[in-house]
Amino acid sequence: MDNKGITHYMIFTLAKKFEEEGRDVIHLEVGDPYVDIDGEINEELCRRAKMGYTHYSSPYGIDEFRVTAAKYLNNFLGTNVEKEDILVTPGSKSGLKMFLDIISRDVDTAVTLEPTWSAYKGLLEYHGIRLETIKTEYRNKWRPTEDDLTELENIDFQLMILLNPSNPTGLTMDRKLVDKLVDIAVNKKAIIVSDEVYFQTIYRDEDVKNYPSILRYEYEFMVALHSLSKSHAMTGYRLGWVVTRREWIERMRRLVQYSYTNVPIFIQYAGVKALDNPGIPRRLRKIYRDRTLYMADRLERLGFKFHRPDSTFYIFASTPEYIEDTSEFVIRLLKEEMVAVAPGISFGGYRDFIRFSASYHIDRISKGMDRIERLLDRWST
Repeated sequence: MDNKGITHYMIFTLAKKFEEEGRDVIHLEVGDPYVDIDGEINEELCRRAKMGYTHYSSPYGIDEFRVTAAKYLNNFLGTNVEKEDILVTPGSKSGLKMFLDIISRDVDTAVTLEPTWSAYKGLLEYHGIRLETIKTEYRNKWRPTEDDLTELENIDFQLMILLNPSNPTGLTMDRKLVDKLVDIAVNKKAIIVSDEVYFQTIYRDEDVKNYPSILRYEYEFMVALHSLSKSHAMTGYRLGWVVTRREWIERMRRLVQYSYTNVPIFIQYAGVKALDNPGIPRRLRKIYRDRTLYMADRLERLGFKFHRPDSTFYIFASTPEYIEDTSEFVIRLLKEEMVAVAPGISFGGYRDFIRFSASYHIDRISKGMDRIERLLDRWST
């Protein structure tokens, strides 16, 4: 493995190989919440399957899920979404992929802020769309400066991708900043894709209530991506939805029809059960916060530097100064201590940073921190 070009996908693959060999790997590199799914969700999944909801269905998604998802968004975000604005998808990533399928001929250039989730770049490249990035900096708390916004205004783009809250930094953009970004895109009549899968992980209930969803702006050329993977710890269910203009919904519906036909009905009914219980995301939000703040305390004592997150379960930290090669540290940490972390190069080329995911139970996080401390002790002597 080339240390200089490692990605978190490579780390994950190698970590799974070590696990298959019987080694005890601690996964701090993936955003897969190790939280028991609420029992009533699993029970509904099984109940609906046993009732015979195992056949073909509408490629839009069943009405019950679309109505419930619209109600969920409207209740939490103060929006005016209707079921006809929603297409059910196998997670949010497939929704983005299908949307790029239908608009790629009309888009030459996309823009986004970095650091950010690496899948955007890969999907855009797959569709022949050039990506221009604005690289934010740690010293500015990962916020674009006025010069950055001016640079963004000077780019000729047709698509803007927003990820709020952020993966990997765990920080949330406030309404004022989102307003500025939306204004820049609107002035260019550019499409805005807003990845909002983490909005329910914002730690403070009041901030969830005031979350600046793109749906609040009622902009004609917008797409909102949503999912139950993080908010309800349902990553394996692969259940999400896209909210956008109905013309685009119809075009994506055709892709669904010609590819996988529909998201399984019994999974959608489990999703209805999940969305009908507002206590689930509130319960998980506290779990994520407690795990992340525990990890933050441990990492600070070990000499890592970062801005404390206000959402998600991620920490984007620079390594102690005596570590000259972060990629080497990441590889040795996995090979010598069986701890997997995500190198910062995966999120926009931030070679001196690591993304830590506090998605494990605290006892496993604690064990992972102990192992990291062991490697640091050897490294500094």
